[in-house]
Amino acid sequence: MEIGFTSTVGPRDCTELYRVAGMPGGVCVCPHYGYIFTGTIRATYPGTGRPDEVATAGEAYFFPGGHVLIYEEATEALELNPAHALQQCMDAIEAAAGKL
Repeated sequence: MEIGFTSTVGPRDCTELYRVAGMPGGVCVCPHYGYIFTGTIRATYPGTGRPDEVATAGEAYFFPGGHVLIYEEATEALELNPAHALQQCMDAIEAAAGKL
């Protein structure tokens, strides 16, 4: 497991980022366990019929692989992720950074 701190300065929809990064199906395959200090994260599950999940300040969450994350406002969250799955995700995102 890898521990990380995620901070956004405002709203951020990761839909296009995942698509440009070439992630399978345009979704993040890494499961995320976390706790939100401030803000709100919405996880959508495109093409699955699964309802959106929303976590807000003061809540713990688990978003399984197959999601798109949408930070609805400035957000600070502590995350625990399987290291290998997170590394694959981050490698794809870093390679796509120059394309956005």
